[in-house]
Amino acid sequence: MKIKQEIKEKIISSANALQAEGMETPTNEQVREHMGGGSLSHISPVMREWRDTKKLEATAALEIPADLKKVIETSLGQVWTAASKLASTTVDTIRKEANTSIEVAIAERDEVLSEIIRLEESIAGLRKQLAEKEQNIHQIEKEQENKNAQIMQLTTENSSLVARISEKNEQVQSLKDEVKESRNDYKKLQEQLVEIARNTNQ
Repeated sequence: MKIKQEIKEKIISSANALQAEGMETPTNEQVREHMGGGSLSHISPVMREWRDTKKLEATAALEIPADLKKVIETSLGQVWTAASKLASTTVDTIRKEANTSIEVAIAERDEVLSEIIRLEESIAGLRKQLAEKEQNIHQIEKEQENKNAQIMQLTTENSSLVARISEKNEQVQSLKDEVKESRNDYKKLQEQLVEIARNTNQ
């Protein structure tokens, strides 16, 4: 059965804590109580492995000579120092890369903000132009309405003038007819006068 790493670490930590308190070989039940609960099916195999590891450590501690142990400790110290330096270098590298990424992100953000400001200014300019054009359109429409009113007035006046001209034409025609009739009457009178004069002479 596969046991989760976090559960395994918790079991080992409890076993080490009990051993540090003076229990050389803590039982599975003691470990479970120290953990505040848990399944023995998980605790048993982990504790078996823990006990085997402790036995190997104890055997190794008994068998390793002092000089060799010192050499091992020195080597481990050197390894730890190298690992610490490597970790420090890795952290510095990660920090530098993170700082570079942050700087790039800030630069990109500033560029985006600048572009937003530019677009907002452009939009404001376009809105101003739109307002001016709408005002011009309103003015033109108003002028067109005035012109339409003038055209309607002129059309009405023109119709009135046409009617008056027609009336005057009728009056002129009537006068012409009267003049023509008067001429005819005048001509007849002249003829009558000529006839009277002729008769008188005879």
